[in-house]
Amino acid sequence: MQPFDYLNTLPGLIWVIACIPVGIILAVSGVYLLNHIPAKWLCDYDETPSEELISGKRFSYISTGIPTAIVMTVCLVLCRLQFNKGFDIYFIMLSLIIFTAVLIAAADLKYQIIPDQFTIALGVFALGVSVYDLVRGYGILHSAWWSPLAGAAIGAAVMIIIDFLGMLVYHREGMGFGDVKLFFAVGLLTGFPGTIYAFIISVITATVFFVGIIIAVRIIGIGGEKEKEMDEPEKDSPGEDKKSPEEDKESETTQNENTADENENKNDNDNTQVQEQEEDGEQEDDGKVGLGSYLAFGPYIAVAVCAYIALFDLIQYLAGLYLNLFN
Repeated sequence: MQPFDYLNTLPGLIWVIACIPVGIILAVSGVYLLNHIPAKWLCDYDETPSEELISGKRFSYISTGIPTAIVMTVCLVLCRLQFNKGFDIYFIMLSLIIFTAVLIAAADLKYQIIPDQFTIALGVFALGVSVYDLVRGYGILHSAWWSPLAGAAIGAAVMIIIDFLGMLVYHREGMGFGDVKLFFAVGLLTGFPGTIYAFIISVITATVFFVGIIIAVRIIGIGGEKEKEMDEPEKDSPGEDKKSPEEDKESETTQNENTADENENKNDNDNTQVQEQEEDGEQEDDGKVGLGSYLAFGPYIAVAVCAYIALFDLIQYLAGLYLNLFN
């Protein structure tokens, strides 16, 4: 049944309204889950959990829960409008995928880590709904049995290629291997050519985000410079007291002595600073990722899978229009 036709029915209206409290409950449950999963899940394999992770106070119900509730509610409503009468299994499985994707985005945004357990869960849900789609013969998500396998292979391959190119350019890992595993799981759901659509959505989302950050930083920088100029005191203001020539000579002598002492201390500390910089450079070359070298691409993959589900009909329609241009 078409989304608007379904919404005009009483069961459809009830289902859509029910998505609102369900989205809120899932958001609260997600924050609780993120705060109570083992600390090791949010660390690299050889990393020791921090005190914050061990304490369990990782995510706030306000700063994380409210945006999560909004995203969950909107995605659930749109998902139900498309997978409605007669497709309850699709809706339930896809809702679980949306829930898992939101948790992955939150974890990767804050801790730059995608828990393998979440990726496995998403892959299991994706494989389950894909098998159901193929066995029942609906052909909504996949047109052939090889589609999920092809989608998973293409998704993982694209992430590996991007990571390899990043290593060639920056001589260090640009993306974590968690992104590769995540896109493999997403590919099981989207199949072929859906994986390509999901990748395009993730790239567009990441580009828009980074362009917005760059613009915001530039605006803040310009504003900061203006504020700094306004805060600087005016020189030789008429209300200031002037020192006598004798006091000026004494102050100059004192300043010269202090400057000499500071120069000696600075020369003593220069070698130490150079050695520390060299050691830091050696540590980064040994494989430790420096600041800004890791791209948390997981959130954009999560956005892509949520958008692919929530806007499934629209994406298929637009893709069909584009492909028809070549016929």
